[in-house]
Amino acid sequence: MIPEAIGELLRPLEEFEALRRRAARLGSGVCDLSYANPYGGAQQEAIAALRQVLDEPRLLDLQYTPFGGQTLARRHVADALRASHGLAFCFRDVILTPGAMSALQLALSATVSASEEVVIPVPCWLDYPVYAHHVGAVPVSVPPCKETGRLNVAGIAAAISDKTRVVLLSHPANPTGENYDSQTLAALAEALAEREAALGIELTVVADETHRDFTRPGSFHSLARHFPRTLIVYSFGKYHFLQGQRIGYLAVSPAHPERKDLARELERWTRITGIATPTALMQRALPRLLALSHDHNWLDDWRGRVTTRLRRAGYGVVAAEATLFVYVETPAGWDDWEFAAALAARGVLVLPAPVFHHTGHFRLALTASGDMLTRALDVLEEMATSCAA
Repeated sequence: MIPEAIGELLRPLEEFEALRRRAARLGSGVCDLSYANPYGGAQQEAIAALRQVLDEPRLLDLQYTPFGGQTLARRHVADALRASHGLAFCFRDVILTPGAMSALQLALSATVSASEEVVIPVPCWLDYPVYAHHVGAVPVSVPPCKETGRLNVAGIAAAISDKTRVVLLSHPANPTGENYDSQTLAALAEALAEREAALGIELTVVADETHRDFTRPGSFHSLARHFPRTLIVYSFGKYHFLQGQRIGYLAVSPAHPERKDLARELERWTRITGIATPTALMQRALPRLLALSHDHNWLDDWRGRVTTRLRRAGYGVVAAEATLFVYVETPAGWDDWEFAAALAARGVLVLPAPVFHHTGHFRLALTASGDMLTRALDVLEEMATSCAA
C-alpha cells in the first residue's frame, strides 16, 4: 500500500491529469504546454542512429546486458564526460539506467538511509520528494532566495542538520530554467564543506544534469568540478527528443573518495531494486547518439519571444538561461489551480506550481508547436487584460 505521505505528494499531478482529461475534449484546439513533448517530433538523426543499429545485427546484440550496462557503451559515456566535464571518468564510474528517474532512485538508495534527510531546493522536479520518501528518507525543502529568486545557498546550508546525507539539485533547474554559474557552484560547495566539518557528517550531492544540453555554449559548469562527493544524473531522451525510449545514467565523480566502492555498490543496487539496464538497442545506439549535435537556436528564440510577450502583458517571468521551460508568476488574485483551470477551459495546458512543491507560479513548455505557442500566448494576454480589469 502506498504510504499516506507519498500519496499526498502524488496528488497534485493526479489533479492536473484530471484537468488535462477535461481539456482533451477540445480536441485539436488544445495548446499543450504542460510537458516537454516535442510536437516537431524526435530528432531525425537520432532516429537514423537507431535504424543503423538494427541494420547492423551482431550476435546477442538485443539480449541481456550486465548490471550497470554494456562495457562499450559505458566507455563511450565516460569518454564524453571526460571531454565535457574535465574529470578523469572511467567506464566503471558510469551506471547505465532507463532514464533519469531510475538513476535518481539508485542514487538515493545508495546514499541515504531511513529517517535521514535529503535537502531539496524548490521549486523542483515533481518527484524528488517522492523518491526521498520511497527510500525512507525525509525530504527537506529550501525555497529560493527572497531577494533574488535564485538558488538559496545560505538557505541550503541552514537546512543541513546532523541527519542530512544528500543535497538533491536540479542543474540547470527545472522548472525555473536557472543555470548556476561557476561562482554560485563554488559558493555552494564551500557552504556544504563547512557544514560537513561543523556537524561531523559526510554529504553527497546528487546533481540532476538532465537539461544541461539546453544551455548556451560554454555556460554550463558541473558541481562535480567543485564538490568531490557528487553523483551526476543524466537522460539522453531530452536532448534527442526520445523521452519515451528511457536511457540515461548515474555517474560517480572521479574525485569521490569512495569512487570504486560506490560504483560497485550502485551496480549491485540495480539488482536489488530491480532497476534494469536500458534496452540493449538503446545501449548499442549510444556511441552514435553521443556523436550527434543538434541545433537548438529555436529554443533561445522561443524563450525570448515568450518571455517578452508575457512581460509586456504584465506577467512576472523568472529569468531563464536554460531548459525547455519558462516559469511564470500567477496573476495577483488568482489561486494557482484556479488559474490553470481557467486556462485549460480555454484550451491552454500549463503545470501549476504546486506540482513542483511551490506556489504562485506556473510552468509552460517551449516544445509545443509554433502554432500552439502563438495561440497560447494570445490567450494568456487576454487573461492578463481581464485580470487587470
